[in-house]
Amino acid sequence: MNPPVFSLEGKAAIVTGAGRGIGKAISLAFAEAGADIAAAARTGAQIDETAAIVRSKGRKALAVPTNVLKIDQIEAMLQKTLNYFGKVDILVNNAGGLPDDIPPAFSSGYILNVSIEEWKSEIELNLNSLFYCSKIVGAQMAKQKSGVIINISSGMGLGPFPGMAAAAAARAAVFNFTKSLAYEWAPYNIRVNCLAPGFTETPLTARDWEADPGLREALLKNVAQTRFAKPEEMAAVCTFLACPASSYITGETIFASGGMISLLPPGYGDYLQRTRSGE
Repeated sequence: MNPPVFSLEGKAAIVTGAGRGIGKAISLAFAEAGADIAAAARTGAQIDETAAIVRSKGRKALAVPTNVLKIDQIEAMLQKTLNYFGKVDILVNNAGGLPDDIPPAFSSGYILNVSIEEWKSEIELNLNSLFYCSKIVGAQMAKQKSGVIINISSGMGLGPFPGMAAAAAARAAVFNFTKSLAYEWAPYNIRVNCLAPGFTETPLTARDWEADPGLREALLKNVAQTRFAKPEEMAAVCTFLACPASSYITGETIFASGGMISLLPPGYGDYLQRTRSGE
């Protein structure tokens, strides 16, 4: 009998950025669907907690402290996963966001204010890290002749995003990288898709709202459902992309936006102008 199309029973998944927010929610949703989880992130205490919750759901879990910008640590992450589970079926490239050395304020992200090093760090974290993890883990999947890779990007990559041009450029590049990888690795029976979350209530966005309270209200006006997403709602989409129900989907990006009318809300330019002038 074929397994249920919405089941991940018997699968082993690596989830990066699994200590909090969307990555933690994905790990728990995968466990609910039957997968065993290698939870990876830089912060050991956070992924230990994720792994403990996964185990409480009756699944196996491994906490693997990993900096996805370090090749040796990614290689170690893969090897520990293989030693523990014997295989890797799913990779979720979720780690990303705002580098630690960049303040969470849109006005600091104008190109005239962005240093060369800040630009490089945005591209490194939000694009290059996905390449590193996909190349290393994907090589194992190619040997197995099976696998699923899900890249977590952002809706800001779908259009211009003044004040966050570096992040938007990296996120847009992930869409193209996803499609290219899907074509290259289809012969190995590896599916590659991308989830572009709309604005979601996470510790990272909470930091943005705290630094710039007017930003939350400006963006919320543009969402048809009049609220931001919960991490669990993004995890549900990711689970669909990982399971057999999406077996004919590869190279695609799903923008889970809550019905965002356009990338930037009416009057957003005026809002940015006010923040730039210090009003």
